[in-house]
Amino acid sequence: MINSKGARQFLIEEVAAAEAFDFVAVGPAGRPMQMVEIARNESEDLEVRVPGRPPVVPPLSAEVRAGLAERGYASEDADDSAQPWGKEAESPADAVDLALTLLTEVFQAGPELRLDLVHGNHRAAHEARRLLAELRERIERVLEDEMGGAPAQDGEGDYLLPIADVQVVVAPRILPNGPAVVRVFAVTNVNVNVTPELGLFLARMNFNFMFGRFALDSDNRTIVFDEALLGNPLNEEALRFSIRVVAQTADEWDDRLKQMFGGSTYQEVLKQEGRLAVPPAKPGSGDADKEELPLGHGLYL
Repeated sequence: MINSKGARQFLIEEVAAAEAFDFVAVGPAGRPMQMVEIARNESEDLEVRVPGRPPVVPPLSAEVRAGLAERGYASEDADDSAQPWGKEAESPADAVDLALTLLTEVFQAGPELRLDLVHGNHRAAHEARRLLAELRERIERVLEDEMGGAPAQDGEGDYLLPIADVQVVVAPRILPNGPAVVRVFAVTNVNVNVTPELGLFLARMNFNFMFGRFALDSDNRTIVFDEALLGNPLNEEALRFSIRVVAQTADEWDDRLKQMFGGSTYQEVLKQEGRLAVPPAKPGSGDADKEELPLGHGLYL
């Protein structure tokens, strides 16, 4: 139980045994959204953390965020539900007391409730972030050379390249437990008429392409042309080639697709919004580049 001296001592011993990147998550039994992490970072300092939440999960309430802020917890972006809230702890005992206080005072867990305990390790996520940062450095060098200056970026850190009459997006990603990947794509058309004929036409087109493919986002009525490259190691010449092919193919086909299936070319959207715009859809943009659950999102099932 939350107010049990035995439970507190047990948690202290579990936290004391944790090594770098290990974490102990504790919360009321059967309430995975109220779990609180006690984690060791790379230097083995302790941090009490309320994990971030993916878009499919309701964000922390304004009341909970206010309670965290009042108690000295901080987030890189309080308005971004994917960002965790954290506070440093001086010792395992201090960390456990902070975590239990959060459960009772912020999450309003009754002292009689039993606790669930989950062990985990953030090393893989840490390595993924390191690899992604290294990949970004190499991509930026290539793009600066190609564009003659630093490329623009959208809110997710993807690179926006105005080339001819299209916008090419270079999107570095890390697959869970897998390699780094670079998606190179361009939106060709938006608000198209989604019909079986459109799907069949794109499938036939893709069969004949030696490089790249068209993809249809039926939910957003959007067509994109894209290619994916392995990013570790990154073949810089392959990246340059991919950018050129994606730009040329998108520029060649956007008007034709508009004539056949309606909607607008993305070039028309770019002109209306000032040349650079966040794409309405991104291929492979689910949660594959995020930390695996439950490592970063607070779903301890």
